[in-house]
Amino acid sequence: MYLKHAIIYKSNTIKIKKVLIMNKLFVLVGPSAAGKTLISNFLVHKDISILKNLIDEVNDFDRLSMLENLNIITNALKSSPFNKIITSTSRNPREKETHGIDYYFYNRDNFERKINNGDFLEYVENFGNYYGTCLESIKTSLTIGNSIIVLDDKGAIKMKELLNSQAITIYLDVPVNIMEKRMNFRNDDIQSLITRTTNLHIMNYKDKADFIINANNRIDLVLLDIIEILKSTIAN
Repeated sequence: MYLKHAIIYKSNTIKIKKVLIMNKLFVLVGPSAAGKTLISNFLVHKDISILKNLIDEVNDFDRLSMLENLNIITNALKSSPFNKIITSTSRNPREKETHGIDYYFYNRDNFERKINNGDFLEYVENFGNYYGTCLESIKTSLTIGNSIIVLDDKGAIKMKELLNSQAITIYLDVPVNIMEKRMNFRNDDIQSLITRTTNLHIMNYKDKADFIINANNRIDLVLLDIIEILKSTIAN
């Protein structure tokens, strides 16, 4: 984990300037299967059961230290709660994904209707599917407090352009072989796996991120790194 020189972009929107607040938006970004959604859900809900499958995979000795770390993380989050900004997509839900929790799922026609209505602060199209963030969701969440959002590389670039230093980008880095293993485990289709791993060099946002974390570590160690980032940036 290390801090990079933040890339500052000139904001090109007037709407977002109306949200004149000091709260931070933490943007989790990285390749497919880096653990972005899982991590954001835990940080918001502070529920260790969300990580049950990962906890069950380790041996008894590691499980004990993992649970100790997760308790430390949970206690730290109680004093610094976060809102999760749920983004929208036109892709189909994966197994165990829920509308309004993981994403707002819309079919392509409905998503394009929302684009034409000007509902999105930013939206992109990746691998044949739309992804976007509603303007009202950002304004409401940041007015309440510090917030977390999961975005792809293009979305992170746009969000940084709009919010400048108010947006803190955290890149979750995983090797391609681990990415493939995780995508297979969650039953992603073969074509999606091939497309995402083949285009990884195009989508790599790592060099632009404010922070880079090795997301191939044990989940509690990844979360400890994120907590340190949250503490240091909120303090500033």
